[in-house]
Amino acid sequence: MIESMVTATAHNIREMLDGKEPTHKATWNTVCLADFGDTGAAFVALPQIPPRNVSWFAEGKCVHLAKVAFEKYFMRKMQKGTSEPFYEKMVMDMMGIVKLKDKLKK
Repeated sequence: MIESMVTATAHNIREMLDGKEPTHKATWNTVCLADFGDTGAAFVALPQIPPRNVSWFAEGKCVHLAKVAFEKYFMRKMQKGTSEPFYEKMVMDMMGIVKLKDKLKK
């Protein structure tokens, strides 16, 4: 959800600096991996604030392992300076998880 809001904000600031009206809006879609020691919980909420189109939850050791793997992936991604590799965007798009809504209607 934070990435969605920041992406919309950054695009809108650019448009305002260019003398245009802001046209981007965040989706508030949420994907979360929470680690609780040797177990964890994961959820997907599209959008985070009800009414939701998708609401999914899982818990267990597999989520803890997924969180560890994601942290390693994320740190490597940041070291390389890549915020959103094409394969990450492709997988999220396939799951229906997008950062921005279609441009705002005038």
